[in-house]
Amino acid sequence: MNKINMGLLMIAVFCACSVVTSQHVARKLYSDLQKEQKSAQQLEIEFGQLQLEQSTWGSHALIEQVATSQLKMQVPDPRQIQIISSARNP
Repeated sequence: MNKINMGLLMIAVFCACSVVTSQHVARKLYSDLQKEQKSAQQLEIEFGQLQLEQSTWGSHALIEQVATSQLKMQVPDPRQIQIISSARNP
C-alpha cells in the first residue's frame, strides 16, 4: 500500500509541475501576443501616416509648384502644343 501511495504522490507532483509549466508558457505566449498586436497597431498608424504623406507629395498642385519654382518649368502655350497620332493612316 505504501508503494501505491508513493506512486500516486509522484504522479500528483508531476501533474502539478506540468500545470504550472503550461500556465507559465500560456502567460508568456499571451504576453508575446499583446506585444505583437501593439507592434501591428503601431505599423498601421505609421502606414496611415505614410499614405497621407504620399498623397501630399503626389498632389497635382505640389508637383506643379515644384516644377515651376525649382525646375523653372512652365506650362506651354496652347499654340505650341502639337498632337501626334500613333495610328498609321492607310
